[in-house]
Amino acid sequence: MTIKKQMAAMLAAAAIIASSPSASKAAATSGPADIAVKVPDFIILHYYNSLTLNFDTPESLSIKEGANSMDVAWDGTVKNNSELTTKNLAEASIELDTDVTTVSIPNVWAVRGFSEKGKAKVEITIPEEGAALKKDDSVIGLSNAKISSDEGTGSSVDVTLNGIARSRATIGGVEMDLDFSGTRLTGEHAGGKYIITATTM
Repeated sequence: MTIKKQMAAMLAAAAIIASSPSASKAAATSGPADIAVKVPDFIILHYYNSLTLNFDTPESLSIKEGANSMDVAWDGTVKNNSELTTKNLAEASIELDTDVTTVSIPNVWAVRGFSEKGKAKVEITIPEEGAALKKDDSVIGLSNAKISSDEGTGSSVDVTLNGIARSRATIGGVEMDLDFSGTRLTGEHAGGKYIITATTM
């Protein structure tokens, strides 16, 4: 047998061996991996940095207080005191028992994030320089600010955090007292301020 024929025979034998199913064995192994995720303490606070409260304009009225009869001396002095007083004025369409109005403003803040207890403390304060809204010498007092939410109302409220998705944000409002006893001018009174602080728990 010539070398050429020997080579051809060897190649043919190698091809037969390579095509044989028992000649090829795949090697395989596997390794499990444990996964842990560390979630950070994280909070996002949404708030309005400026609010303008536009009060309804009440209708101007002329209220008839009935008839009155007064005794007058010849020197022009009225002898009896049956004139109008603050206690006997007839009611108007707008009536307040005091000069203080409590305003409830819904949905002016929101929080989202993660915390150890799944909660956040939301607080509101009025700084000293923000306790009065002024226009010249006309003043509206600002006090008694509170956080309002589905989980309570107060100067500080613990609320639930539902993660960081916007669709799951916790949303709440603000309540405050406005004192109009020192107010005499129309138009915008400015300078009031509150501060909202959100802290993870």
